[in-house]
Order: sequence, then C-alpha cells, then structure tokens
Amino acid sequence: MTPSVAAVVPRRIAWVEGPDAPALLHGLLTADIEALPVGGATRSLVLTTQGHLVAQMAVARDGEHAFTLILDPAPAADGVAVIAAHHVSEDALVLGPEDARVLVATDDLSPALAGAGDLQVPGLIPGTIEVLADDPAQLAANHGITLSPHAALEALRVARGAAATGIDTGERTLVQEALLDAAVSFDKGCYLGQETVARLHYRGHANRRLARIALDGPVAPGDPVITGDAADSAAPVGEVTSVAEVPGTGWMALAMVRHEVPDGTSVGVGHTGGRVLPPG
Repeated sequence: MTPSVAAVVPRRIAWVEGPDAPALLHGLLTADIEALPVGGATRSLVLTTQGHLVAQMAVARDGEHAFTLILDPAPAADGVAVIAAHHVSEDALVLGPEDARVLVATDDLSPALAGAGDLQVPGLIPGTIEVLADDPAQLAANHGITLSPHAALEALRVARGAAATGIDTGERTLVQEALLDAAVSFDKGCYLGQETVARLHYRGHANRRLARIALDGPVAPGDPVITGDAADSAAPVGEVTSVAEVPGTGWMALAMVRHEVPDGTSVGVGHTGGRVLPPG
C-alpha cells in the first residue's frame, strides 16, 4: 500500500473570464472545456501550434463564463502567455499569472480535506489532488495532516511516471512522448497543436517516450540509458530526466527512451543496471 503523501509546492495561477472565455479556452487547450460543468475541474495542456508541450495545468470552471487555471511553475514555460497571445477579439479577460502555492495530497487524504481551501483540482501526479490556499501548510495542520518531505512527493511522482514540465520535457516534447494523453480530448474540435496530436494518436506513434526504470543503484539526470544490443557501440537509447529513491521499491528513474525499447528491457544506466517498467 502506498503511504499517504502531502506536501506544499509552488504553482502559477491565472483567471479567464467573460462571455467568450469558454470558447477561447476550448479552442486553445487540449481538454473539452465547453463540456466542463460549473464546479468541475480537469487536467489539460497548452501546446504550440506544432503540438509541442508548453505547460500542464488544471482548469476549474468557477461559473458559466469564469475559469481558474492552476499551472506549472518555472522551469516550465508560461502557458498563460500562449493563451494571451491568441486572445485577439474575444470578449474575455486573461488575468495573471501570479505565483501561488498548493497542498498536494494523495487521494486517500481527500476525505480529510473535503471542502478545504479555496479550490481543489486534480493533481499533476495521478492519484493526487491539489488544494489552493493562502497558507497550505496551515491548512494541512488544521486538518490533522502531517506534511511529508519534498523527497517523498518527488518519489511518488517518479514512481507513478508523471512528467514534470521543463524537467522531463523540453521545448520540442510531444504529448504522447510525455504520456500525457489523458489530458487530451480526442472527441472535441480543433485546438492549438491538434493536428500533430491527432496524427500520432490515430496513425502512428512517437519516436520516443517517457519510461519508468527500476534501478540497481542511484544515477543522475543526464545519464545515458543503454540496452544490451547497443552496449558494444555504447549508443544510448535514452537519457535520464528524473531520479528518486522510492520507499519500499528502491531507486527509480524517469528517462526519455526510444520507442522501440519495450517494457521489461534490461538496460545500463550510468554506472548501474536497471529494467524498463510499464507505465505507472
């Protein structure tokens, strides 16, 4: 059983309001914003016109024409700037971003946090929620929740294979490479970057993917990933992007590896060995 984890992390917050706010966001973001009910929230992405990942976010619908966006902090790019750049004649206001902090908590803590904070949205890490509050640490204390060290949250992120924008991704990372398909509606109409996302989804695959790797020992971001077939030539098939020591499991890494490296492959990583795991 995965232990409970709760930690305070930085985010950016922005607001989009006005009669044309639903149409503006629906035409730019990957989620089906028009279908989002008032009071609901969903994960979404903002992409470039070429389909490259700019930022991840949670979108909450505060009213029929009002939305709150909880976005990645630096080193991720400013997703609000992309929205603002495509806001031309719509009757909508794009406000922010401002720095904010949220309490990230595993889903088992949701009952204790029911109704807490200013806003609750699905977390970047699968199986978590993010609670917006002026003082998330005090909020946790008020609800009897002990904060975990940041390393515990990072271990959870790596164990569940959740990409951190700007750490596990770069300026040319595609949605399917970062395994972020769940933040995309494939039933809605056009959005920024849709052509690339749809082409990969329906007609092919990305040339690389973010993979979880169980390690025999610690490694460092930037270390190459090498398969047995490539050992003689030392040609890497990928590169480590994140590393964490996961309680009860040991060292794990996230690495961007070539598509043809299947789950279960034994690999060399830095000065140790490992095995490619299925998606978390």
